[in-house]
Amino acid sequence: MPTRLTVRSASAGDHDDILDLVRDAFSVDGQDGQAEITIVADTWASGLIPTGFELVAIEDDKVVGHVLAALGDLGGKQIPGIAPLAVSPSRQRTGIGSALMFELLNRAELAGFPLVVLLGSPDYYSRFGFEPSGPLHITYRPVGDNPAFQAYRLPGYDHSMQGEFTYCWESGLG
Repeated sequence: MPTRLTVRSASAGDHDDILDLVRDAFSVDGQDGQAEITIVADTWASGLIPTGFELVAIEDDKVVGHVLAALGDLGGKQIPGIAPLAVSPSRQRTGIGSALMFELLNRAELAGFPLVVLLGSPDYYSRFGFEPSGPLHITYRPVGDNPAFQAYRLPGYDHSMQGEFTYCWESGLG
């Protein structure tokens, strides 16, 4: 029987399924996914998730994908930082991550944000238009000058958007 994928805003009723998904998606190469689970839980606790900036992908009534963005600090301005993007291991490389990311970027643009940032694989995220943040003078202290910290410029972007970025769970924002 064919499956049908739906991307929608997450709800509190999805939380247990989201945590299970994040654990499964990030339990690779001897890791247990706990760091990413902590990021999700701390982000929920921050209260800094803009409405509609936490998405789930549902397939056959099951959560198979999740992405979350919350407001962090960039030089005194609040911008969304994405973390994490998770897809069920059995459903990776099927377009679920792309569907979630395109929808999140669309929502960020509609909300009028100037840019979003994330830490992730340049090979993967460049397909969406992310670029290394260093040349934009946007830094993330934990990784230094690393092309894995990336920015996606939206129509409201201007060159004054620079400085050091801090995710909400790192600064006690909220």
